[in-house]
Amino acid sequence: MTRPSTAAWLARLAGVGHDMASKIDRAELHWARPELLAIGLVLLGPACWWIARRHRERMPWLSPRLRRTLNACRFTVLGLLVFVIGGPYLALDERIEEKPVVAIVVDESASMDLPVGRLPDASVAAVAAAAGLEPPREDDAPAIAATTSKLAGFSRRELARAVLESQRDTTLRQLDERFEVRRYEVARTPRRHSAEGREGTPTGEPLERLDTALGSALQMAMDDASDRSLAGIVLVSDGRSTTGIDPLEAVRRATEAAGGTPRAAVYPVPAGAAAPPTDLSIVELLAAPEVALDDTVAIGVTLQSQGLAGREVSVELRDADGTRIDARTTTLRDGRQQVAFQWRAARPGTNVLTVVVAPQPDEAIRENNAAETSIDVSARRAKVLVLEHAPRWDLRFIDHAIRRDTGFEATVVLTAALEQRGKDGPDDRAAGVPRDVDGFAAYDLVLLGDVPASVLDDARQRALVEAVTKRGVGLVLQPGGDFLPRDYLASPLEALFPVEIDATAGDGAAVFSAADFKPLSMSVTARGSMHPAFAIGGDTSQNRAKWGSMPPFFRAAAATAAKPSATVLAHVQAPGGRDLVPLVADAPAGNGRVLWIGCDETFRWRRNVGDPLFWRFWGQALRSVARREDRPADASWLVVSPSRCEPGSPVFVELNLVDAERKPVVTPKQQVAVKAAVGESVALEPAGRPGLYVGSFTPRATGRHVVTHSGGRDQLTGELTVSEPTRERAQASVDRDALQALADLSGGAVVEPGEFSTLPYRLAADAVETRASLSDDLWDTWPVLVLLVGLFCLDVGIRRLSGSS
Repeated sequence: MTRPSTAAWLARLAGVGHDMASKIDRAELHWARPELLAIGLVLLGPACWWIARRHRERMPWLSPRLRRTLNACRFTVLGLLVFVIGGPYLALDERIEEKPVVAIVVDESASMDLPVGRLPDASVAAVAAAAGLEPPREDDAPAIAATTSKLAGFSRRELARAVLESQRDTTLRQLDERFEVRRYEVARTPRRHSAEGREGTPTGEPLERLDTALGSALQMAMDDASDRSLAGIVLVSDGRSTTGIDPLEAVRRATEAAGGTPRAAVYPVPAGAAAPPTDLSIVELLAAPEVALDDTVAIGVTLQSQGLAGREVSVELRDADGTRIDARTTTLRDGRQQVAFQWRAARPGTNVLTVVVAPQPDEAIRENNAAETSIDVSARRAKVLVLEHAPRWDLRFIDHAIRRDTGFEATVVLTAALEQRGKDGPDDRAAGVPRDVDGFAAYDLVLLGDVPASVLDDARQRALVEAVTKRGVGLVLQPGGDFLPRDYLASPLEALFPVEIDATAGDGAAVFSAADFKPLSMSVTARGSMHPAFAIGGDTSQNRAKWGSMPPFFRAAAATAAKPSATVLAHVQAPGGRDLVPLVADAPAGNGRVLWIGCDETFRWRRNVGDPLFWRFWGQALRSVARREDRPADASWLVVSPSRCEPGSPVFVELNLVDAERKPVVTPKQQVAVKAAVGESVALEPAGRPGLYVGSFTPRATGRHVVTHSGGRDQLTGELTVSEPTRERAQASVDRDALQALADLSGGAVVEPGEFSTLPYRLAADAVETRASLSDDLWDTWPVLVLLVGLFCLDVGIRRLSGSS
């Protein structure tokens, strides 16, 4: 720490501000009112002469010493007044040269532990030199082969660190001289090093290496330099980004915010060979997380192979103890291909299934040849009443899918047909719609579409409300553009809406409509990523990314906000620059639950893929809301969802608590214990109805977690399995296409490891010169005040002691 100079110390002692005092040697004295200062100085002499003469004539009895002291006091006071009137201040106007910023982002994720691979002979010498190894001569074939083999044995992380360490005193020093270098590292989350430049060290907990958030790292680097010139971002990575915002999207957003000019050029440094390694992997495994007993489940497997085209391999489906359930033989081709299994859900409970493809002898990586999933098999069969006015596109596909699912027993009523029948005769136009509470309570779930209120009159609405709130019937509301929600505003059914509705939107139709050239896109919330309707895998960020990439749509209900008891699972930005509004929302309603799906165009999710995602959403959504006999409102129970996840993914806990008389236990909060984490407890807050409590926690350790509640009559238990993801190793090759796209979009260039030393010459940016102006008044400081008060006291004391006053 540098000691302040004597002048700076004296300046601070005199009341000068810290910033000005530290630069006192460069500050200049100025006067705010120089003309008054000049007049005061001219009058100061005559005034002092007059004061001395008056003291001599009026106080002859004073001793010469006291008279001189009194004269000095009053002369000094006059001088201070002239000083104050002149308004003295210190000013500093200096030029500051700010170096442009260069961000170096280093990938530290699990995929960086994969091997570098075989480099081309032409680049081996340059890469070896960049990594601090002895480069082989061009004519020395054995040395080239040995160096190639040595580099191929490096992991991508080792190569990146070797290059950065070797270039510390050369390339990185050159960057330090011309730029302000900021260091970042990224895995599941990005973070900046604690100090600038190459000596910086990261702080905080160790990085979770399970994923790569390259887009988040680029966004952080650009946000950190928001008020500075950003010369470029050097990205040392294998190009794999498995979580968070897409890197290209991060660059696009920054470009749009900067008025169409790229915020910073990205210079990717690929940490691996251009040629993909020989590898066979399972990159995706899709299966419904919950199915009915005896249902036949489609399990989709996506294989990716490289360098193994033409080989026949066996793909096996195994159960938890490793027993083979089924097998498929397929001929490999370079790239991706699909394999499908049909699995019969014969055993209730959680079934863990593993898909295994036999490793090949010349594979570089074998850890990615297996993937597992868990499927909850339920013996319950839900009775569903589907009320719709006309056969909308969504209804057509829902009807087909729900009839194939053995977990549902569906009754579909089209009220348009009932109305037509009423016109032809005296029959009730709503004969197929239940009339009373018992009629609705005969079903576990009601799916209400765009039905006119003339069919579902107030009496039927009140019966439906009572069936939901008192009998625990589930309700799914899917509005359209004609009747729901417009016809039900200020009606009994509106009390069950989880959202508030803008009745003035869409010319009174209460629906947002988008232009053909700018459709609507859904965004899943953090809580929504934990909901069964949006659960695809154990990683919530991947769930959000998958659903966020669904085909866009053109119409949505004009919801403005969620009601206090509701949870927003997905939202959409309405046309016209409005704020995000709820699209999918879930809420408890007495003993039942209500799910709002504010879009009737989910059929678009079937484009090019068919039912897997469409029915995955609808099947899980309906199951999550339907009345369950194992979770009644008058019993205590504990549910943990999802039952399997990855470290760092949030887990939702729902607790229903009743006393010995089966009455709800009402308290400000409840606690549950998580036994896998020593001492960890989770606070649950009241939710929606008396006795129901919800909360969430984020497990970090892998393995079996037991969640318990011991505050009631009985100990309640829920289980969770946390397992590490495999997607970081699912694709073994360096994603050079992604790195090249980043460079092209941002105006940068791909820099091979052997070309690392060229970075200082690629990053062309001039220093930015700014002017810093500081000023600090001298007349209103504490020394001036103390001096004035002291002189006044001395003056009064002399006159009192001498009897002059």
